[in-house]
Amino acid sequence: MAITEEEFLLIEKRFEAWNENFMVSCVQLGNFTKDDVLDHIKARDEVGQKIAEIQLYYLKKLKERK
Repeated sequence: MAITEEEFLLIEKRFEAWNENFMVSCVQLGNFTKDDVLDHIKARDEVGQKIAEIQLYYLKKLKERK
């Protein structure tokens, strides 16, 4: 899935707003703190790409519920 720069920025802002004490866990990727997630999102690396895909999927499904 190709993620646009605008979508990456949306996901980045979304994670910046989250509580400092949260952890993200993904069976395939491992466990990440908020700072870890933001580092990967900003780096646009493989882990950041996967986290962004998961978040975009969630947001699209949430929108469909309305």
